[in-house]
Amino acid sequence: MSEHEFDDEPITTSVGLTLTVAPMGDARGNLATTVGESLLAMLTVFYPQALCKKANVVITELVQNVIDNVSDPGSQMRVDLRIDGDALQVQVTNKATFEQYQDVKDRVERLTTATDPKRLFADTLRARRMQRLRGGLGLIRLVSENRFRLTATYSGENLTMQAVFPLRGAQ
Repeated sequence: MSEHEFDDEPITTSVGLTLTVAPMGDARGNLATTVGESLLAMLTVFYPQALCKKANVVITELVQNVIDNVSDPGSQMRVDLRIDGDALQVQVTNKATFEQYQDVKDRVERLTTATDPKRLFADTLRARRMQRLRGGLGLIRLVSENRFRLTATYSGENLTMQAVFPLRGAQ
């Protein structure tokens, strides 16, 4: 999928959605898939299917990361999605320890500084298979396969992951 794929269909509708879930310890079932599929269904009213699928992938991945790493079952998760003519932007904020933030920040830095994200993905996949490890490839897939730009910030006790996909070649 090209970054310029959306040039033929200019994005004129702006959508912003916020979802909060608390306490995180009460989440049952596959919350990440449910949130991703629900937003996919709603966004198809306004946007091309390719963009909606990107939103689904990033939401599902970032929400699943929160669920897999809840540090406080009584805490809250916040998901913010924004689409306008310039970008698809998703932010997921949750309570995390500073150590969890450092781990995420280090992974994001490795991804954002990689000269060849697809090669990094292939090498990582091969290494994980040799070690018989499962999962752990979500963020690298967001960068290598879906071309999202990732950032991680920490404020107070909250980790915020941001993923941005530029539309119409916006930089």
